Parts: sequence; structure tokens; C-alpha cells
Amino acid sequence: MIPEQARLKIIEKKQSGETWTGIAKWIEEKYGVSIHRTTVQRWYDREVSSDAEVDQEEVLESIEDRTKADKQVATYKAEAAHYKKLYNKLVAKEAKQDLFLDAIAAYAPTFKEVEVHAPRPTRSQSGAPQVMVAVLTDTHVGEQVYSPQVMNANQYNYEIFNRRLSGWAQQVLSLAEYRRNICQIDELVVPMLGDMISGDIHDELARTNMDNCMMQMLTTAHLISQALMTLAPHFKTIKVPCVVGNHGRMTRKPPMKDKYMDWDYLAYQWMAAFCKNQSNITFEIPKSFAHTINVADRNILLFHGDAISGGGSSASISKMISNMRGVLQFKQAIETTVVEHDGVTPGQFSDVLMGHFHRVDVYDIGTGAAYICGTMKGGDEFALQRIQAMTAPKQVVTYWHPTYGNVGMEVLYIGRHDDTPSMFTSEISDVWVSEHAY
Repeated sequence: MIPEQARLKIIEKKQSGETWTGIAKWIEEKYGVSIHRTTVQRWYDREVSSDAEVDQEEVLESIEDRTKADKQVATYKAEAAHYKKLYNKLVAKEAKQDLFLDAIAAYAPTFKEVEVHAPRPTRSQSGAPQVMVAVLTDTHVGEQVYSPQVMNANQYNYEIFNRRLSGWAQQVLSLAEYRRNICQIDELVVPMLGDMISGDIHDELARTNMDNCMMQMLTTAHLISQALMTLAPHFKTIKVPCVVGNHGRMTRKPPMKDKYMDWDYLAYQWMAAFCKNQSNITFEIPKSFAHTINVADRNILLFHGDAISGGGSSASISKMISNMRGVLQFKQAIETTVVEHDGVTPGQFSDVLMGHFHRVDVYDIGTGAAYICGTMKGGDEFALQRIQAMTAPKQVVTYWHPTYGNVGMEVLYIGRHDDTPSMFTSEISDVWVSEHAY
């Protein structure tokens, strides 16, 4: 706004040859009012003389300034539109994922809840209750290992997996009953460490797999859910923490972002849906490639093992575990400094469970041990030709005491069940929902 008392003086200054820039500076110095020179010029042209000559230099300067300002505004608008587009895309992606998972939980067929039988009293009540941990990893469901191509040392297909899984469940129950002769075992933990399906990340797998990835995933979820429901009546609680592997990935190259977008992740979600009516079975399905769980007051790190370079040598495993320990300790230090740590993500761990390397092995890591937990598939054509080794199909069971930590380990050799009929059905109905849910 042009000060009233300055108007006459502005006219005099302009008629005496003063520039609009000089006049604007004078107004600011004299009256403490900051007015752009173009504003003063427009007032003069409008109020004093519409026919007055226009200072071309001033006009050019004002146009240039206005152009720069408009360009800057356009840049900001473009950037805002770009980030809004990315934001909307992200929101839509997350919404679709949530909608899909909600649909699985709401409309998937589920098993009827079974009664939980209280474990029988132990002969000796002197020992503290122990927690049984039965790992299930590297099942590679859908892969076909041809016996003639591996010197008749192994075979694998849907039916063999079904029989080995049935044998695994029976061995877990037998070991639990045997252990209960010396202590209570009310809690069972079944960590699933990835590579649950064969996947199609290799061309030869895509050619020779028994089925496509979706059906591999559904078959895996359907059969393992039956195994969990078979175990459910014999434990007060069953916890199923899960991490994804590398064979179920949906990209050719191993991803760093969105690693959970994996067929393993969907298989776990379907298992949770199948078992949702069973109140004593709970799942933990994180989106991180690694996850910590608490077993008998000890923090245990779970991850598949594909993050380890070096072929699973003792040096490479030790280095990776040391790095992960440093990362979690750093996270805890930050949380302790900034906010009160809630204890959800432990800053350290004592032991590690992993798969990936298709063998059973134990490494001392100072605070405990790192366990490589085997494979249900056993040896295949790749292992025989490239490594000249054939690993027997096996899985690991460990026992944990609240004072002494790990107090036992069993290796389950499950290839011996290949000729034993399974107690699980592999048939999946063509139509899962009997009526439309909309």
C-alpha cells in the first residue's frame, strides 16, 4: 500500500527522473514500508498518468524477475506433483497388500479348532519347564529330484515331501513325550527359515518343477498347516516365527528392498489363515529378512542365510553374525538415547538359527551357538555335480532352559519316512469359498 503522505513526493521524484527502484528504496527508508518497484510503477500509471511513458528498462527488469519467480513456482509445483504421485502409488500398493492379506484371513478355508490336551505330568517335577524348538526350513516344495540323475541317492516330489513332513511331525511328538520324562514341555516353537518352495529363480527349476509358484505355495501352506494342527493338541502354546528365503523371491536378482515380497511370505500368511481358529497357535511374520525371538529368556536371531557370502564357511558366518550383533546393539543405543526402549527389538542375541546351506552344523559364537538347520529336500543334482556331496534330509530340534540356555539338540533324519504313507491330505478343493463374500 502506497503511503498517502508519500504520493505527491513520488510524483515529483519520478518527474525529476528518479528510477522506480530508487523510489521504492526511498519509501522504505522514509516510511518503513517495503514496496516492490513494480507496485509503485503500477500505482503511478493508474493514478497519475495512464499516458505516461513507461521505463522500458524497469519493465524488462520486472518481467525477468517475474519470469524467474514463475519458473521457481512451476518447479515447486512439479516436485510436489511428483512426490504426491509417488505417495499415492505407495499408499495404493500398501492398501492392495493389506487388502489381499485381509482377504486371505477373512475368506480362506480354515481347519476346525482341535482340543488341547494338557501334557501329562512328568515323573520328576524338580526341573524347570523347557521350551522345544523344532525348526522347519528349506522344504523346497515343488522341486523334483529325479532318482536316476543322482545315482539313486535321493528323490523328491510332492508326495515325498508330504511323507517326510508327516514323519517330521510324528518325530517331534515322540521327542516331546520322551523329554517330558524329565521336565515339563508346554511350549513348542516352530521357526520357519525360508526356501519353503522351489521357486523359479533358476531356468532349470522353472522347466522341471512339478507346478507353478502359486500352486507350490498353496501346497506348502496346506500341508504344513495340517502338521501344525496335528501338533496343536499336545502343547499349551505353539509359536511360529517366520523369515523368507531366496528361492521364493519374485525377481531374478536378489532384492534388497521389499525382500518380504516372496512366495514364502504368502505361504506363511496362508498358514496363519488355515490355522486362525486354533487359539494356541500364533504366527510372527515380519517383513524384515532377519528376526529375533525370545525362547526361555534368551534372544535368538533367525534368518535364512542367503545374506552370507562365502559359501557358508566358518569365517563368513562368524563375520555376518558379528555384523548383525553390531547393528542391533547400535539400534538399541539409539533407542535408549532418544526414547525409552520398549524391548521389542533386542539389542543383542545369544544364539542363531539359519538354513540355506542344506546341512546341519553348529558354530560356537561365544554367547551361544549358531545352528545351521538342514533341509527337508536332501541332496539334488546341483549338490552332486558341483559340490560332490549328498546331504541327507534332516531337520534340527533343540531344547531351551531358562537358566542354562540350550540343554539339548536332536537331528531328525526324515528320509526314512519316504515309504511310509502320510497322515496328511494333499488335495485342495477347486472352490475354497462355498458362497460369495460380497
